[in-house]
Amino acid sequence: RPMNSIRQSSSRSAQRQHGLSLVEILVALVISLFLMVGVIQLFIGSKQTYRFHDALSRVQENGRFALEAMARDIRMAGYQPVGGTATITPIAGTGNDQITVAWSNDGVNLVTRAYSVGTGASGKPALFLQRQGDASAQELVEGVVQMQISYGEDTTAPDPDGVADQYRLAGNVVDWARVVSVRVDLLLASVQENIIPEYEPNTIIFPYAGSLNSATVTVPNRRLPLIFSTTVGIRNRIH
Repeated sequence: RPMNSIRQSSSRSAQRQHGLSLVEILVALVISLFLMVGVIQLFIGSKQTYRFHDALSRVQENGRFALEAMARDIRMAGYQPVGGTATITPIAGTGNDQITVAWSNDGVNLVTRAYSVGTGASGKPALFLQRQGDASAQELVEGVVQMQISYGEDTTAPDPDGVADQYRLAGNVVDWARVVSVRVDLLLASVQENIIPEYEPNTIIFPYAGSLNSATVTVPNRRLPLIFSTTVGIRNRIH
């Protein structure tokens, strides 16, 4: 092959071998930056979604547990076996957010349960339970912001029929001996903060709009709020 042809071929190859220009580098950096921002946003969104569902499941679990514990004790109010001689005040309310129930398993000794809402060990609100013999109430469920107890009173005259005709707050109950059911409303909030988006309101109507003593409650620090409700019949008062 002629020498001049080899030199021309080598010259053309050298001309074709170029590095990246400054513009190409900048374009590559911009594309990489957009990809990185997308990955970061995807990661943040996935993490927030996980936090939301984790907080939701914990609040739901706490709410169900609190209602089940209270309902179990409320159903027992006033119970004692046949022939029992215990003097029992089955149910009493000292305010809208406290309730005490009592019964006797052996007909002699009383079993009491008192539920209330206060500040827990973590500084967050919680549901407390005090059993007979306890020096003080013990924290039962964390995250319980508020509780409202209303009492179904049988107002049928002259003889009660065991059916609640009207629900009243503790201060409005006319005859505690005619209370046949109890409605429990609980407002819980997640212990974790920054769960709900900033654009969502941090207020909630508790218990519900139009219900007894309903009011607007502010749940701070963007914690996730949920309302739980149940109505429990007092077995020993229902015919």
